[in-house]
Amino acid sequence: MDFKQKCKNARSIIVLTATLIALLLNIKYDRDIIDSLIILIIVIITFYVIANVAIKLIEKIRLMEPKERIDTNRDNEDRDSETSEQTEDEA
Repeated sequence: MDFKQKCKNARSIIVLTATLIALLLNIKYDRDIIDSLIILIIVIITFYVIANVAIKLIEKIRLMEPKERIDTNRDNEDRDSETSEQTEDEA
């Protein structure tokens, strides 16, 4: 199952949740119907764009190749050997 199938409904859920919140706030503050509809249209467009950008960013991050991990044990061994050489030189 590819990423687009997994996120098929993500845009809708994000937009509908934001619209529901805006609608409830419009009812709570007793706004006029025209003002309420304008706010809802702005919320729908804004959160649709935000959802698209978020999904594209997540997809790009998932497709990035992982960086090679640095072998910290080898680095620690190199440091230990350098430290022991320095102490031998001092003695």
